[in-house]
Amino acid sequence: MKKKLIALISIGFIVLNLVCCSSQLSVPEITFPATETETDSEESRTQKEATPTTSALSGDNQDNQSLAVKCNNGTFVGKETDGLIIWKGIPYATQPVGNLRWKKALPAADDDGVYDATKPGHIPIGLKNDSEGTAEFGEDCLVLNIYNNTDCADIKKPVMVWIHGGGFCAESQAAPLYDLSNIAKQCPDILFVSIDYRLGFLGFMNFERVPGGEDFKEAGNLGLLDQLESLRWIQKNISGFNGDPDNVTIFGESAGSASVTFLPLIEGSEGLFKRCIAQSANIAYCDTMEHGIHVTQNFLSVTGCQTMDELMELTTEEIIDAYLKAAAIDGNCLLGAANFPLLDGITLPEDRAVMYEMWGDEKRSKIDLLIGSNQDEIRYFLPLEGGEEAFANTLSWIAKRDRAMLNDQEKVMYDEFMNTLANESELSRLEQYCNDINFRAGNTNMAIRHSAAGGNTYMYFIKKPVTTPYLGVMHAAELPYLFDTPSTDPMGSGEIVSAEDCEFRHVIKEMWTNFARTGNPSTDKYEWKKFSGDDRQTMVFDDDIDMQKDIFGRREDLMMSWAERLGNGSSKRVC
Repeated sequence: MKKKLIALISIGFIVLNLVCCSSQLSVPEITFPATETETDSEESRTQKEATPTTSALSGDNQDNQSLAVKCNNGTFVGKETDGLIIWKGIPYATQPVGNLRWKKALPAADDDGVYDATKPGHIPIGLKNDSEGTAEFGEDCLVLNIYNNTDCADIKKPVMVWIHGGGFCAESQAAPLYDLSNIAKQCPDILFVSIDYRLGFLGFMNFERVPGGEDFKEAGNLGLLDQLESLRWIQKNISGFNGDPDNVTIFGESAGSASVTFLPLIEGSEGLFKRCIAQSANIAYCDTMEHGIHVTQNFLSVTGCQTMDELMELTTEEIIDAYLKAAAIDGNCLLGAANFPLLDGITLPEDRAVMYEMWGDEKRSKIDLLIGSNQDEIRYFLPLEGGEEAFANTLSWIAKRDRAMLNDQEKVMYDEFMNTLANESELSRLEQYCNDINFRAGNTNMAIRHSAAGGNTYMYFIKKPVTTPYLGVMHAAELPYLFDTPSTDPMGSGEIVSAEDCEFRHVIKEMWTNFARTGNPSTDKYEWKKFSGDDRQTMVFDDDIDMQKDIFGRREDLMMSWAERLGNGSSKRVC
């Protein structure tokens, strides 16, 4: 099984390559059914979503009313430890089970019950369970966690909502890497929230050619719509947790970062958040509807289903098993088990170029944007290739394939792009190409448009600290420093990400939270100048932390001419 999981995790290489995450209370814990049977009625499913209690503040907690917070869908009782109150597994929507599978999330129904919120809910079904035994897969995964420092209790706190990564097909907020406890302890005037959302086969599917699929037109971007519903719940209820609904920042890394850049483009998002922090990924992380059909065909093949009625009869276990089977299909291109958000013309535009244009319009200019990437993003996936030689072969294949898709003028520009790196090794040139096509070009394109429209725009680039000499400043390298959480054995490397106490560890927290507070990430020590297309001011984290202008020069402009059209460096584009 371990080998199977490692093989499944390997989808992350192309997924990012392509674009390249014991209670003291005497009340019962919130539990959700892992599977739904054919005889479950909608009424019985609703009743099983949570078990109400009237004794939630018994025992050690009866004098601490701050643990119980009344929301529109119930009163939720958290747990206080070391000056931090944490609420876990709060449902933010009606759970998408039974007849609601592959349907847009509905608001959580009003409820006067009292519920325990000290244990995680179910996590979204994906390629692997990353909770280290603390949570189980379930379709009823639309839950969030809230972290509130008991200090600064008399103020309305800026709210930072974390959206986890994982290539839209893996990971959850229950992963130890995404535990927000430590950052919440160190930033007492910020309220932190983390959310889960549907992934992969349940979150991003195209059923337009499946009999009965006409009733599931929004299935291509359910995961994004889940995220939007969580933000609506936050607007309704976060003030009860000392949060300020008028000062919400959404932030994420990898697929979470891409989500942060998609959400402002979706109808109905206006007013739900004020600021965005996009760590590494951007709107290039999307797929065509044609690719979505290919994934659907594989899903039908491995499940033996032919119609939506048959798909609706699948058990949760059968959907979990489908990931194992589908990941073996189209192994070279990894088309079998993963979609990114789909250009469906419903939730997202049909044309990627339109999304870049939207980031340059007046509506998006009202949102503050902090965006950037790491120096060695793509090396995160090196261990899966079995060494640098195999890694270089894969990157070479990607670069050659991309060049073959360009027109004659773009091929000339591609060659010039590579010539700007003539003094570097062949592997370094290939790495920089994949870093740029997957991360930097899209980030810069968005930032140029956003700043030109009058937006409050900030850019960063991380060159230090190095996670390990082997992996460099890889994809997600900043997370252990931002959250003070462990990152061990990334992608089976056998490496442990450095946990050294360095200036970066403190500065990144201060800058990110300053941005959430005011829209300006500057600190007393470091002035962070706004980005514009003219000088491209970028905060560079290196041995020294300072502002630098136009750090990639002409090479970025050369790539942007085709990166906008091709999007991520996805081998999924072959279909």
